[in-house]
Amino acid sequence: MRLHVLVLSLAFLLTGCSKEIKEEPTQPPTPPVEDKQPVEQEQTSLLSFFPPDGSIAYFQGEGNEFASFTLQTTYLDKQHIAQIEDNGGVTLLKIYRISDTSIDLVYREPVDSKPNLPGTTEAVSYPVLETILQEPLQAGANFQGWTIQSTTATVDTGTTVYQDVIQLTRTEDTVTTTKYFAKGIGLIRSEDTMETEQDEPFVVTSTLQKIE
Repeated sequence: MRLHVLVLSLAFLLTGCSKEIKEEPTQPPTPPVEDKQPVEQEQTSLLSFFPPDGSIAYFQGEGNEFASFTLQTTYLDKQHIAQIEDNGGVTLLKIYRISDTSIDLVYREPVDSKPNLPGTTEAVSYPVLETILQEPLQAGANFQGWTIQSTTATVDTGTTVYQDVIQLTRTEDTVTTTKYFAKGIGLIRSEDTMETEQDEPFVVTSTLQKIE
C-alpha cells in the first residue's frame, strides 16, 4: 500500500515538472538612429565682390571728364585688397579690409602712378574709414546711410548684361549716389545724380567696359 502511494506521489511530481515553459516573445532589434548633422547654409564670400587678383578694369565715364578711370587690383592677403584708381587727373591708392560681415575702406590717399603697396602688418593697422558693403545682403538693409535697393537687379553695361546685381543708394544733400556690384567682378557701375534748378538733373556715370 505504501508502495502504491509513493508511486502516485512520484507521478504527480513528474507531471508538475513536465509543464511546458513558455518563452517570452523577443522584441525585434531597434534600428540605430542616424546622427543628423546640421546643414550648413551657403554663404556668399564678400571677397567675390572684387575683380580677380592682378586684373585691370576699365570704366567709361559720362557727364564729367574724370568719370573714366582704370582700376588695378592686387590682393595683399585674404583680408586686404589694394586698388589703384587712375582717372587721368589723380591716382588714388585704396585699401579694403574684408571681414565676415563687411567690406571696409581703410586707406585712401593720392599716390604716384606706381606706388609701393603696404604689407599685411601695415594694412592691419589702418582704421576703418567707410563701409562699402555689409551683411545682410538683402533688399531694405541699411548701413552708414546706404540702402540696398535690390539684390536681383539687371545691369546692361553695353558690353555685358549682368544678373543678380546688388544695387545700393545713398542721398547726401542734393546728390544721390547709386552703385552696382556684381558677384565675381565687384563694382560695375556708379551713378551720381544731382538735383538742379533745371528740369533735368545732372548725372555723372562710370560704367565697366572690360577687365584684363
